[in-house]
Amino acid sequence: MFEPGIVTYGFAKNISDPKNKYAISIFRDGDLQILIHFTTTQKRAGVPEDQIHHGINRDSSGNVVSYVFEPTVEIGDTPTGGRFHFPERTIMQFDYGFLRGDDQRLQQQFDNLEVKCKLDPKEYENLIYAMYRSKRTSEEYKPYLEEVLKTICE
Repeated sequence: MFEPGIVTYGFAKNISDPKNKYAISIFRDGDLQILIHFTTTQKRAGVPEDQIHHGINRDSSGNVVSYVFEPTVEIGDTPTGGRFHFPERTIMQFDYGFLRGDDQRLQQQFDNLEVKCKLDPKEYENLIYAMYRSKRTSEEYKPYLEEVLKTICE
């Protein structure tokens, strides 16, 4: 369920404000350690509203501040073979929203968890690159992102 690039949706019951949330699987190793990241629909892109666009968003200094999924852009394949897009503008801010653990522990964090799509390879690559380049991403997650980028570049 938490393979890299998979978008899931379910009731996140162990967050400060339990509710239905999307999460994207970022990393999974051979020991089944998994890293996922929650998305938000709050206006937290980190750039002025008129400068927000799909993909990597940078502040006026050129620093990566967020990754935005616009609802008009299809980003991957659904389990039934269709194409997926988020129902509204969805943002990944890198200063919060990470969960790490094994498959069983992560599945226990949700009720009614379902796979929504597998990101297109280029979308996944761009997202990982944005997370890695962002100064807002905690240093504790950078080794996971480096590992993913090495695998993509092989």
